[in-house]
Amino acid sequence: MNLQASTGFPAIIRAFPPPAPAMAPIPAHRQEMFGTLRNPLLGKHFMNMPSPPRRPASTTVQELKARLASFAARPGSGDGSVGFGIKAIDAHLPWGGIPRGALHEIAGVETDGPAQDGAAGGFAAALLARFAKDAAKGGPVVWIARRPNLTQAGLAALGLDPARLLLVDAPKRIDALWAFEEALRCRSLAAVAAEIDGVELVQTRRLQLAAELGGTAAFLLRPQAEFAEPSAARTRWRVAGAPSPTQARRWNVELFRAQNAAPGAWTLELAGQNWSLADDETLHRDLPAVSADRSRRKAG
Repeated sequence: MNLQASTGFPAIIRAFPPPAPAMAPIPAHRQEMFGTLRNPLLGKHFMNMPSPPRRPASTTVQELKARLASFAARPGSGDGSVGFGIKAIDAHLPWGGIPRGALHEIAGVETDGPAQDGAAGGFAAALLARFAKDAAKGGPVVWIARRPNLTQAGLAALGLDPARLLLVDAPKRIDALWAFEEALRCRSLAAVAAEIDGVELVQTRRLQLAAELGGTAAFLLRPQAEFAEPSAARTRWRVAGAPSPTQARRWNVELFRAQNAAPGAWTLELAGQNWSLADDETLHRDLPAVSADRSRRKAG
């Protein structure tokens, strides 16, 4: 199906203005990774702000190809992986980290809404930051959002430089899928993340193929109920926020399914730019099971 021909592309690409001034820290247990006053994906990180963050400038998604073409080609091939920098996790994954040229799915366990969970969004943003800064094959990254809810200060707090991010607003699923596939085929990007619910198996196969052709890491944020459905994703992760006694962010992260790897679970901590293992106990019993019946009811 030619998505480009079947849609009028009412989505938006937004360029970030200069970063906002630094703010006083807020205790980690009151944060949901990054955010504004209004949107659950971004949580309460800016709850003390007197007004919402300024919205970035925008242009139409018809400029997407031109914007992607403006990036310099990424050096080298699209093989290899980007590690967490944590031996227990990187050794568990057969690729030594998160592989490039592959589709990866992330879901938050606290919500069944369309990719609005703060923990999953924060975890995805932190992964994008690692890919953007990778010494060997780092570069620009793209986030395809169905809601205008990302803030530059929130992203920066997770290590993602807004200057290296191309943000695309795509309120409609068909536009988001088109933009996701188009960006993945661009060999100039280090990684692409997209918030899309209701993605079918055949569509995940297309996304996986596009990621392979572009050598680009693809992160699909979707509701956890959809993990009961089959997917061509190389890895599937479930994420929940975890309390932290410090300003560091913590996630209970479960490798729900992966090709050639057993499931696993860890508590990860992000302090500044550094990842660490906060707790090596398995967390399977702490994360609710995925219900196939519930997924089918929502899909219908």
